Amino acid sequence: MSANQTEREGSVASQPHPEEPPAKKTRVGTEEAGDQKGDLPSEGCDEATHSQPAVVAGAKADCSVLVSVKVPKRKVAVFIAYLGVGYQGMQRSPGVRSIEEELGKAMVKAGGISECNADDFKKVDWARAGRTDKGVSAVGQVVSLKMMIDPPGLVERINSHLPEQIRIMGYVRTTSGFSAYRFCDRRRYEYVLPTFAFDKRIGLPMPYRSDADVLRAAKTSEEEAVKNAPFVFDYAVRSRLNSVLRTYVGTKNHHNFTKRVAANDSSAKRYIISFECSEPFEVDGKQFVRLVVVGQSFMLHQIRKMVGTALGVMRDVAPETVYEHAFSEKHQINVPMAPELGLFLDEAIFHAYNQRFAQTHAMLSCANYQEQIDDFKRKFIYPHIAQTEEAEDTCRNWLRELNVQNYPFKVEPVA
Repeated sequence: MSANQTEREGSVASQPHPEEPPAKKTRVGTEEAGDQKGDLPSEGCDEATHSQPAVVAGAKADCSVLVSVKVPKRKVAVFIAYLGVGYQGMQRSPGVRSIEEELGKAMVKAGGISECNADDFKKVDWARAGRTDKGVSAVGQVVSLKMMIDPPGLVERINSHLPEQIRIMGYVRTTSGFSAYRFCDRRRYEYVLPTFAFDKRIGLPMPYRSDADVLRAAKTSEEEAVKNAPFVFDYAVRSRLNSVLRTYVGTKNHHNFTKRVAANDSSAKRYIISFECSEPFEVDGKQFVRLVVVGQSFMLHQIRKMVGTALGVMRDVAPETVYEHAFSEKHQINVPMAPELGLFLDEAIFHAYNQRFAQTHAMLSCANYQEQIDDFKRKFIYPHIAQTEEAEDTCRNWLRELNVQNYPFKVEPVA
């Protein structure tokens, strides 16, 4: 998959939840007490006995010996944030650098997974809420697995073996049948855009295959042109954009916003709960906005094509009536796809699970780690987007292709 193919955000909706036995309500935090009875070791190697450091009575704190202790595995939901640059995606695959590969190695070193189970995630019932593709980031990713959570300090131990751009925020004990993939019934994504994307004087079309010098000269000319009359992303622009984004809300046929999905395929119908634009904010002196979308599940490229089409409407490349054809099962239309740079998974949501097990289990929510997540965004996600845009003009150069010549929005009947 190429670098600009970035999202495959949980391509199926959640399935019916299996019945679960009642359990004691658990606590939420970066660590949870390991004194509760829970799942016994699953198939794989026997983890009822596991070597753990134990301080010898009367000895100094750094003098320890390994003793054999029983460490049962517990079913948990692990909350993870990562900057995806430099990785081939979330999913572990042979021969490639992935986020899951880093997590697995760190959990083994920290004592959360035994070495004899490290080569096969199925042995620990590993499941991710959604996959992210090459270079894509997340701050609300969730992985469920059976993990040895004793002794205390597991989160800190795992993080000590991870690169700084991958962090475990914490974990929560769950029901024994919980699966982050099956029980995730909503996902929230952010798409971060520089506000100049809404300035029609920026990103003007250029001759085909213009070289770097020509593009730099065009950028300089555009910036000089707007100095005396700076663009303002004001209330009127934001209101119009939110009106356009609300067009996506509801259950609609998104076959034109993905690939390899037929118009009459039931999977083309997707439910969008909300889609709205934030107020502007600054990163490294540049102004950006967040486009925040919540839906049950998303198909390949869906969000990027939704953003691309919305920008086409905002820049008057396409009429707002384009959506009448884009959502039609009878029509086929080529819609623009925004760059992958600004997209990241903000949160995997477990709405039905939280309602069903509210009396017996702790809520699964990023709200428990919001301060850590916000810090991670400010330290890694937003600076990466701003710095990459400044260095590579990712959005600006894409805007040069967003014109009626490349996207005439010609409506054709479905083949």
